[in-house]
Amino acid sequence: MKSNASLLKKLTIGTLLVGAASVSMLSQAAVTLQVDDHIKVTAINGQEIQQSAFQPLQKTFTLQPGQHAITAKYDRLYNLRRDEHDYLRSGNVSVTAQLADNQTYRLTMPNQPEDYEAAREYAKQPTLAVQQNNTVIASQQSMAGNQGGLFSGLGKALGGVFGGAGDAELQNQRAIASLDQPVVNSTSNVNTGTTTVKQTSSVNTSTSTLDTFMQVWLQATPAEREKMRQWIEK
Repeated sequence: MKSNASLLKKLTIGTLLVGAASVSMLSQAAVTLQVDDHIKVTAINGQEIQQSAFQPLQKTFTLQPGQHAITAKYDRLYNLRRDEHDYLRSGNVSVTAQLADNQTYRLTMPNQPEDYEAAREYAKQPTLAVQQNNTVIASQQSMAGNQGGLFSGLGKALGGVFGGAGDAELQNQRAIASLDQPVVNSTSNVNTGTTTVKQTSSVNTSTSTLDTFMQVWLQATPAEREKMRQWIEK
């Protein structure tokens, strides 16, 4: 009994120390992601971002440096004549990018039109991009007419382990799963860095097994990811 109590005490102290170190690290290392107009972020790093339709869209996210998978959609309300309105929304589109410490990036959808008819066409196939100092470091174009998500045609890279999630969350998880995988006819700009990725309080987090697996996957090297795929497929 004493040995068990001692072990529990050591584990508890160890957990507190790790937590304190994590808080210290977060205070020293941060990435700012600014979101352009008419973009609704729906998921980051395998976790859905909840945003009310009746509130302004979130314009700034604070993240840790490292590899990030970001999912968003085009989201714009047009006020037409005679008090008519049209709410234009695209399907979800995901982009992955390596973000450096103490840097500021912009999440953009380039070439957004102001004209209503042009915007209706634009919403069918927008491009999501991450920019720094007006330089695009990663971008991905949505598939035309695909409201179910950019990676819906991608094979189940991890044997269905990502099943049961919502559309935005599932697509974001598939974007993570596609890292280091050969994807036919894909124009995605995928960066395969291995820096630790963990959201701060700006992004809702949980301690579920799936969330933990997402973080492990993002941190893993290409060789480690391949071993994980082989293990899951057994």
